[in-house]
Formats: sequence, structure tokens, C-alpha cells
Amino acid sequence: MINISKLTATAVLVAGLLPIATQADMGHNRKVESSKWSRSVDSAKWDRDGARGREYGDKHYRLRVALWGDEFYNDDPAQKAKDVNQTIDSMNEHDLDFTIFAGDTKNGHSLCTDEAIGQNIIDIFNRLDAPTLYSVGDNEWTDCHRTSNGSYDPVERLNYLRTTFFSKDTTQGLEPIAVERQGELGQAYSENSRFVMKNVEFVALHIPGSNNNLVATEKQCSKKSNRTQQDCDAATAEYQARNAMNIAWLKESFSKARKNNYAGVLIAIQADIYFPFELSDGGYQEEFLPQLDKNNGYADFFHTLVEETHNFAGQVVLVHGDSHYFKIDKAMFNDDGTLTGNFTRVEVFGSNDNSWVEMTVDPSSENVFTFAPVILD
Repeated sequence: MINISKLTATAVLVAGLLPIATQADMGHNRKVESSKWSRSVDSAKWDRDGARGREYGDKHYRLRVALWGDEFYNDDPAQKAKDVNQTIDSMNEHDLDFTIFAGDTKNGHSLCTDEAIGQNIIDIFNRLDAPTLYSVGDNEWTDCHRTSNGSYDPVERLNYLRTTFFSKDTTQGLEPIAVERQGELGQAYSENSRFVMKNVEFVALHIPGSNNNLVATEKQCSKKSNRTQQDCDAATAEYQARNAMNIAWLKESFSKARKNNYAGVLIAIQADIYFPFELSDGGYQEEFLPQLDKNNGYADFFHTLVEETHNFAGQVVLVHGDSHYFKIDKAMFNDDGTLTGNFTRVEVFGSNDNSWVEMTVDPSSENVFTFAPVILD
């Protein structure tokens, strides 16, 4: 693990637009109260926004949310267990309202067994004192065709994930939050979900790494794999169908946000759609934007995200994992080269670094979302 003095990740901040709260501001190391409020979707303690009973009559109550993903990568079982315990214990000490897991529940070179992508992860989510909104990653299914992963059929693995994690209209965890799902429970696109809390909409979209499962080149088809061209054509067809549903869910979510005048929208995906481009000093316009073509599995999503963000008065946050390099930045520009002020990108920690990000959500504040990294040594 890293420590603060050796922290190699970056947090690119725009002054006045993206405040970072200090540990004192965030109330770090708070003692978890002995009496927990029930998060049961049937509990009378929930108000119409899905907020807990302690929020009654308190318009300024701030949500505390953990952002994490790309965890549990270590090949050494003992170290992996230690990392899991440290992360879970840290989150439970912070008395969180919920967590958002940005995909990849294992590394990209291990077997895609039912246990590895299923029960092991359920057990981890169930150890948290807070429910978890789960956005699916590529290591759970897209990359399972790799020989190192066991040469599984990715679509079969995806179907397994859907029936295992998304067969109920709630988040993960022992005390879940009610969510709205796009597809029928446990079926195609049921992983796309959303809920509203404290006048802020939280949206999970299924946009994983590995080019969103679009196989655009022969190299993408055969690399580390025994796939046939027929297999790769099937993968592209899966992408095309899911991509259309993702765009529909994104547009519908923003339409709902505008209609209800929400203070903010958070979108959780797995893929780092910007990788490997450096966005500064003209890189956004000269390098990143031009490669958003028909061979890019994220082009439709990004163009739609830009349009919807520009037509929304509130704050927008994109949370993702994938490239394992913590950063917070303003990763969207207007046509005249100025920053899109109401858009913020957060990439979570990952790989062998099990640190996480604590997000505070205050709909009465100008920025709505503030962030503080929680560094685990």
C-alpha cells in the first residue's frame, strides 16, 4: 500500500469549482453509532427520496458515500484477505450512507469462476454497514474469454452476473436501497439502475473497459484469446445492443433530473473512457476528441454525456475505475476551450491500492459534491 508521502496519484483541481474537504470537515474516524437506522426498503423510516429517518426535518443533512472499485486484485490469498479486511473496516468506521463500486471485482488474469465473480463478492458487500450500488466491470465478464481467465463465454458470464446481482430491485448489501432498473429483474440490462436521495440522482451504467466489448480490430479479437471471428462478431453485436440501451438510460436519467430540478446527477461506470490521453495543453481537443470514432466503444456515451451535461443546470459527476490512477479533474470542455464548470470526473483507486474516496453530497451547496481520499497504508 502507499502512504501520503509517497502518493503517486494525482488530483487535478480547478480552484473555486471543486473543493476538497479535509478529514476534519468530513468527520473522519467517527465512531459508528451503536444504534443503526434500518435501510430496509419497507421501513417507515425512509422518506420519499429514499433518505434515512434521521433526515426528517433536516434539509441540510449531507450524505456520506464511499467511491471504490478495481479492488481485490492481489494474487496472494493472505494479502488479498488483509486488503479486503482493511478496506471494509475503514469504510465501516466512517458511518456511510451507501457506497458506489465502479466495477472490476477481481484482476484481469484470474479465472472467472462463479465463486470469484459471484459469492466471494456478495460476501464482501454483505460485510459493509452500508448498501452498495454496483456498476459492472470488464474483469467480471468481458475479458473472461482470455485463456488466463479460463476461456469462458463472456455472454454466459454476463448472464450469470445479471441473475446473481440484479434479480432484485435493490442495491447490494444486507440492508439495501430500492432502485429502479432498466431491464426486467435478472435479465438483460437489469444492471442499469438509479435512485434519488436528497434531491440528487445516482445512476449506474454498464460501460466496462476493453472498449465496452466492441471488437473493432483483429488484434482485439485474438489477443490473449482463442476466440474465433464468429465469437468476436457476437461480442460486437452485444455491444451494439447494450450501447443503445445505455444511451437511452442516460438520456432518460437526465430528463428526469431536469424535470424534477435535481441538484446533481452522478453517473457510475467502470471504463476509463479517457485512457490513455492527457487532456491538458490541447490534448482534449487535439488527441482525445478525434479518436472518438466508430471503432471507439465509448464515443456514443461521451457525446451524449456532453450534450446532456450542457443542458443540465445542476452538477454532474462521472465516477469510474479501470486504469488504477486516482484523480479528480474537470474533464470536459466547451467548444470555445473553456471548462464545462458543472462537470467533474473522479477515478477511484485500484489494483494493489485498496484506498478509497469519501464523497460528501450536500444539495444545498454550490458544488453539491466534495471529495476526500482515504489513504490506507
